[in-house]
Amino acid sequence: MTTTPPPLLPLTLAERELAPDVLRVSASFDEYLDFAEVCPYNVEYISGEIISMSQASLPHESLVSRLNYLLVGLYDDDETMQVFSSNIKIFIDTTGDSVNADVSVVRGKPDYLTLPSGNISTASVKNPVLLVEVLSKSTLAFDLGGSTPGEKLELYKQISTLQQVLFVSQDKPRVMSYVRTDTPNVWLNTSAHDLTESIAVLDNDVLLSSIYRKFLFA
Repeated sequence: MTTTPPPLLPLTLAERELAPDVLRVSASFDEYLDFAEVCPYNVEYISGEIISMSQASLPHESLVSRLNYLLVGLYDDDETMQVFSSNIKIFIDTTGDSVNADVSVVRGKPDYLTLPSGNISTASVKNPVLLVEVLSKSTLAFDLGGSTPGEKLELYKQISTLQQVLFVSQDKPRVMSYVRTDTPNVWLNTSAHDLTESIAVLDNDVLLSSIYRKFLFA
């Protein structure tokens, strides 16, 4: 197996810091797997491209840690639920794409990705029920979209097990929820915009004040 990266991809964190916020390089899935194995930063694979977004900031990681903590607490007594960080990749069976969510939740036994080699990758799951993304200005369009849907949201909707996607803003108190309905291809979008409000997370209500506890908005 070769570990030579596709052209134009930085090899070190220092090089990545000097590169543009968004990098896209055409590559095969095998090339992506090879590079992801040695890459010191997160990369994703969408529509035949290796994609790297800008590296996480301290505010971003602060919110991710808080959300991970809250979800672990919610499901600590539920043996069927497991909470994973962004190091676990989400593989979309229907498209062959591989992405990173900031936090993911799996119900039951993880459905791991079988690699082209036939080996099982315990770093890639295919059956999340909940995915969470923390939005920054540089990732907003890619994750959620503006006037048009974001790439990742549209990919997430194609995961058959997925019940909900949460988008959490780091610029102001705002949490957006997309919940699968019983009607095929129809998702219910709700949002909360005040620290006194709560947002439904699967079968629980979570206060925005809990999500943003100790968080300092820029």
